[in-house]
Amino acid sequence: MGKLKGNFLFFLSLVFLFLESSIAVDTITPAHSINDSQTIVSAGHKFELGFFNTGDSNYRYLGIWYKNIPVRTVVWVANREFPLVNNSGLLKLGDDGTLSIVNESRSIIWSSNSSLTAKNPVAELLDTGNLVVKDAGDDNDERYIWQSFDYPSDTLLPGMKLGWNKKTGLNRHLTSWKSSDDPSPGEYTYSVDPRGLPQLVLRKGSDEQFRSGPWYGTQFSGVPVLKVNPVFTPIFVSNADEVYYSYNITANIPSRFVLSQSGSVQHLSWNDRHSNWYLIFTVQEDRCDNYDLCGSYGICNINRTPNCDCLKGFEPKSSNDWDVLDWSGGCVRKDPHICHEGEGFVKFTGLKLPDASQFRVNVSMTIGDCEAECLKNCSCVAYAKLDIRGTGNGCVTWYEDLIDIRQVPQYGQDLYIRMAASALEKKADTSNNRKNVTIATTISVASAMIILVLIGWFVSWKQKMIRTQQPENQLTISKVETEEDLELPLFEFATIQAATNNFSPANKIGEGGYGPVFKV
Repeated sequence: MGKLKGNFLFFLSLVFLFLESSIAVDTITPAHSINDSQTIVSAGHKFELGFFNTGDSNYRYLGIWYKNIPVRTVVWVANREFPLVNNSGLLKLGDDGTLSIVNESRSIIWSSNSSLTAKNPVAELLDTGNLVVKDAGDDNDERYIWQSFDYPSDTLLPGMKLGWNKKTGLNRHLTSWKSSDDPSPGEYTYSVDPRGLPQLVLRKGSDEQFRSGPWYGTQFSGVPVLKVNPVFTPIFVSNADEVYYSYNITANIPSRFVLSQSGSVQHLSWNDRHSNWYLIFTVQEDRCDNYDLCGSYGICNINRTPNCDCLKGFEPKSSNDWDVLDWSGGCVRKDPHICHEGEGFVKFTGLKLPDASQFRVNVSMTIGDCEAECLKNCSCVAYAKLDIRGTGNGCVTWYEDLIDIRQVPQYGQDLYIRMAASALEKKADTSNNRKNVTIATTISVASAMIILVLIGWFVSWKQKMIRTQQPENQLTISKVETEEDLELPLFEFATIQAATNNFSPANKIGEGGYGPVFKV
């Protein structure tokens, strides 16, 4: 009888093990926790969740990594700040839907801390790499009780949101690992600045290191690499409820953004052929991506040496500093007399739009209205078109010194900077001079042509008159000469001399205005 009872209990244990093994391997329920030696795997066997350690460290962490990639690549860590000191950890799901990690003394060292509850909670690891808590059978992602995608570590996966839920105040941002063997939070964060000019910002502590420039319909004004291509589609949403950046991929290959321990933001793709992660691009491309490298009203051009220069209409605040390549002091206006009669705006093209501590955004204003709005406010120093929502309209105006400007010829935007009248007059004078030269040249050429026509006409008229008058003159002259020949015959001098007795006074009969008159 005892033997039969033992066999029955053994049979029941086998049935229990069978039933337990038949439970979906991608879920955790309040009745079934996982210990340090157990894992769960997503339905498509793309991701795995369990406890792990790094390098030679004995600390244990709960994390998610790629299932079928030979090099363990962790994409999410739960207890980054509170590691387990041994392998006694346990992941539990409470009846209210709260996930928690407990240590050997059954103290909670980490929990999901969701304010929502579920009637029949289940935790499921999805093929996207997202660990979600929901009501069993409810797959509506808008009703998730909690999800790991809302609390990223150092990795952004396709479909994850980097940004803010304005209703709840949730800020999804990346934080670097402290080192390759230490997943605790490092120095760098990568997030969306949700203010009126939404953009991606990298910080080291509280110091800004890099910014993407604002989104203007299809991409960020200062990051050419974050644009649509055959395998990569960036997504940016900014509305009353949320502002976030995300991306999708068209190729069926593992892809991820990682914020490294050194502060670089890298896009990586898995290469099966070489069994390694392939670096597609780094968001910060070159030196000109260093935040505020050239100071106020300075512009960075990576194709120039030195890289920094002042915008036209500005000059170095300290020429001595610029001579030694210290550009931090920036530039100042050559003529600071703005907000006077005759002032206006100068257009600069192909730029990463600047940063400033104060600015305003109007998503429905046209560029013409934008200029008028800026011109009537003396504190407004610049304006630009900003098409955040892809509607074709949008305006941003700046009210403080402009910083962190760089040349981006192919992808940059137009920026209109307020200038004193003298800066515009110089341009106008140059234009007027060219206009005056053109007018003078035109008048001179026209006058010369008129004179030539008149001379030609006069010569032609003169020649015609000569041809018309010449026969009459010749006839008159011939007639006079003939008459003179008939009335006044010519004599030889010797004959006259003999007739006057060698001009003897005895023959002289008088004297007139033409000389003496002799009798012959």
